[in-house]
Amino acid sequence: MQGPIKLGEMMNNLLQADDEAWGLYAFSRDILNRRILPERKAEMIAKAIACGKEYAQRIIREHGSDDARIIAQKLKLKLEFQDAPMTGPRVLFACYTPPDKIGIMEEPMRRAAELVRGEDPAIVELFQQAGIMNIILGHEIFHFVEDRIEQEIYTRTEKILLWNVLGYRNYSTIRTLSEIGAMAFTQELNRLSYSPFILDVLLYYSYDSSSAEKIYRDVLGVSSGRCREPVEDY
Repeated sequence: MQGPIKLGEMMNNLLQADDEAWGLYAFSRDILNRRILPERKAEMIAKAIACGKEYAQRIIREHGSDDARIIAQKLKLKLEFQDAPMTGPRVLFACYTPPDKIGIMEEPMRRAAELVRGEDPAIVELFQQAGIMNIILGHEIFHFVEDRIEQEIYTRTEKILLWNVLGYRNYSTIRTLSEIGAMAFTQELNRLSYSPFILDVLLYYSYDSSSAEKIYRDVLGVSSGRCREPVEDY
């Protein structure tokens, strides 16, 4: 029986995962996943990533900074820092509450930074507490931007048809596109060489290592076989 995988090994392998693999992983958690054809998903992933990067560049130009904290201040966002994560069916590390509030849990970032201290120095350098904080803050800033311009931003305007009865049609936005866009936004903002989705593994690891390992295996499964569908959501 295969034993637990060390965190350092997981992080090194996940740093090599490409954008499409992370996008398909994100889709696998979406309730609408099976309603969207694989080729359509690939197109949506590419567009959501381009959207996130475009708006990051706009924000940087508008505010003359790529520092997430400075941008949050200029956007007049109210930041609330709490020590413990929000618990429930899943651990919550940050949350944007319209119209202008962002809550960030500091404990998970502290624990994540402590976890990697014994790993390869390159891993330690990539995942310091302040850097993790900026990545998460950038992600939540994107959700604020989405709310301001939801009528024009791709991650909100892209929809799929849920049903069509007697000429009445019901369309739905796709939550996954918002998450992919937010990750691309904060990746561009923080000039990262890897996908911020990797924090799904790192931040979960100290709370639920088995779920973190499952995410790891799902992402690698997507990378090795693009047509693979996950057996179950965690």
